[in-house]
Amino acid sequence: MKSYISYLIQYQVGQLYSVAEASKNETGGGEGVEVLKNEPYEKDGEKGQYTHKIYHLQSKVPSFVRMLAPASALNIHEKAWNAYPYCRTGTLNTNMLNV
Repeated sequence: MKSYISYLIQYQVGQLYSVAEASKNETGGGEGVEVLKNEPYEKDGEKGQYTHKIYHLQSKVPSFVRMLAPASALNIHEKAWNAYPYCRTGTLNTNMLNV
């Protein structure tokens, strides 16, 4: 049982590292992923990592989309509660709330 917990902890660390590296590689010049919060959480006996990110997609979409869509429409907020092996994720485009 003890070795299982050790592997679980190693997996969680590896998962966080790979997500952070992928985010870093996609970020630059105001584009990519902006991490607003990355902190441990505990609620109702569940422990995990909470993250709030903004994905800036301006350079990731075709030029005709950039011409038609307001800049704020290309920013997607993601809130995630990662309690391995479960993860709850919600995405929101705040521009769509103003429609």
